[in-house]
Amino acid sequence: MGWSSRKPTAESSAVENGRADGGHGVFVHVACDLLFFALLYLYLWLVVEPHLIFHGSDRITNFPSFYKTWDYFIFHLSRPGGLVEYVSAFLSQLFCFSWLGALVVAMQAWAFTLLTASLLRGVGLGRLRVISYVPALLLLVLYGRYTYFFPTTMALLCALALASLHVRLTVGRTRMAAVTSFIILSFASYYTAGAAVLLFALTCAIAELLSPNRRWLAGLYVLAAAGLPYLLGVKVFGVDMDNAYSDLLPISWRLLEFAARRRGVEIVYVLYLLVPGVMAVAGGASVLRTGSRRARTPNNGLERRSVRIASPVWRWSVQTLSLVVVAAAVAYGSLDRAQKTRLAVDYCAYHKMWPEVLTEARHTRDDPFVMHAVNRALYHTGQLGDSMFAWPQDPIYLFLTGTEYPWVYWQSYALHLELGFINYAENALIECMAGLGDRPMFLQQLALINMVKGNLDTAGVYLHALNHTLFHSGWARYHLRLLEQDPNLTTDRDVQYLRQVALEKDYPSLGLSPESMLSCLLEKKPANRMVFEYLMAWHLMNRQLTRFITRLESLRDLGYEALPRHYEEAVMVYAATARTTVQLRGYEPREEVRRSMEDFLRTLHRYGRNKQAAQADLAKGYGDTYAFYNVYGPREKTK
Repeated sequence: MGWSSRKPTAESSAVENGRADGGHGVFVHVACDLLFFALLYLYLWLVVEPHLIFHGSDRITNFPSFYKTWDYFIFHLSRPGGLVEYVSAFLSQLFCFSWLGALVVAMQAWAFTLLTASLLRGVGLGRLRVISYVPALLLLVLYGRYTYFFPTTMALLCALALASLHVRLTVGRTRMAAVTSFIILSFASYYTAGAAVLLFALTCAIAELLSPNRRWLAGLYVLAAAGLPYLLGVKVFGVDMDNAYSDLLPISWRLLEFAARRRGVEIVYVLYLLVPGVMAVAGGASVLRTGSRRARTPNNGLERRSVRIASPVWRWSVQTLSLVVVAAAVAYGSLDRAQKTRLAVDYCAYHKMWPEVLTEARHTRDDPFVMHAVNRALYHTGQLGDSMFAWPQDPIYLFLTGTEYPWVYWQSYALHLELGFINYAENALIECMAGLGDRPMFLQQLALINMVKGNLDTAGVYLHALNHTLFHSGWARYHLRLLEQDPNLTTDRDVQYLRQVALEKDYPSLGLSPESMLSCLLEKKPANRMVFEYLMAWHLMNRQLTRFITRLESLRDLGYEALPRHYEEAVMVYAATARTTVQLRGYEPREEVRRSMEDFLRTLHRYGRNKQAAQADLAKGYGDTYAFYNVYGPREKTK
């Protein structure tokens, strides 16, 4: 005998099976689900924006690559959990487009809801169906924090699907049928989802504990599951013990040993323990009440009337509205806006969307990594010399040189490549691959660098690898054809520009201060305007005004038609402090800049020696000037 011997009441039958008003109740239920998950999809698409997770920057260190090759497929089929990892890697690539990534996550959330409801209904807890929406809310939290646990949650989804199948297949069946089903599905679970078989077995064991005639099977399930990873994983597939019992679980060392990967892992713990926990607690309580329930003779008429107090439309509408309100509160409270800004700024910088960098950066103005990208964007939009002090500045923002930034390879690669230190950029990208995996954007940039250097064979290796990816194959095929037709790449503007600014042989930039590094590069490439502006910014931020004044004579040679505003302000600050006159090298001074400087000094002198008392007053009208930075900006010494 199985659970089929249980005689449900009229109320439980109606409510749990959604037939309180015939098929109408089921239709309303499905319609309300569609509304809820449609709203969840829109939130993920328009607010979370999964393409930021796909980009990842250096914040998401375990995002997988995917290759359209037979070897890649066979590699995943050859080990436990490989099938889930393969499917997860493929679906994760769809995050490249936010609307597709949001659809993937929304469908995963809906699947969790359906499976949770199915398992609760299968053990007589259908009245707790509202619990089935909790996984969707937990996924909202995970993605709102910009974490990546997709393979781990897919493994859980696979385990719950097989557990639900086991419960359905064994209702009313013999003990032998239940054991046979468990053994077959356990092997399937371990092969497809790795160590998530432990969750599958736990769920099945709790389900058996709630069955009046098969409770002894629970112990058998637990023992079998405990030995299966060793038998299949270690002995058959040659997996080491730790991985055999932890791969694809949130307790895996692959997650917990890296701070960036374990961020938000406590939410995954809740997600994993939710279904078996609810089944154990609520199911156990239900079993304890069974005796007293049987002692009472239910009034079926009263029960039917209690079910029909509210129509299905009204009941589900109220429940859906309540659920939407709770989901909105969860989404609002869990969205990591600072993390989103940093990812959005980095995404725009990588794609050279410089105006968008400045727009996104206005949401977070105290993140050094964001300000680092802002300075690059200011240069590329022609505003570095005119507007840099409208943003929070610190010398370390230019190169992220502080000791508190030990791993800045991703940020430093882009800046050094633009400045002309091409070998340093290549080394930084190789470090990125070692720490973050062979992401297509790393392969693409390494291919570009080797084309610039003329290492066409090495470039070809990266291009052929890119050709097997989903969304970078077009770029790879174009450059492979270009290499065949024009090996010198004379028609590729990016390659030609980088060849113009690149040093033939890099200096050991790691051992040089930023000033020395920029000076060396400017000596070799005097026409490199970006190097010049970064060196001038370095002088200004470190108050090295004498060196700054000396380099003003290069402005005409570099084609500056007007003196940048901050340069003119710095000249006036230097003239006032050194009590000397500085020639503007033929540039016309601007009256508004002179007047602003005079007003600033007048206001400062009004407060006497109490500069701190004057700060708030001066910030209102002069907070975006070099004069204000010179007085109140950071003064820490930076190498």
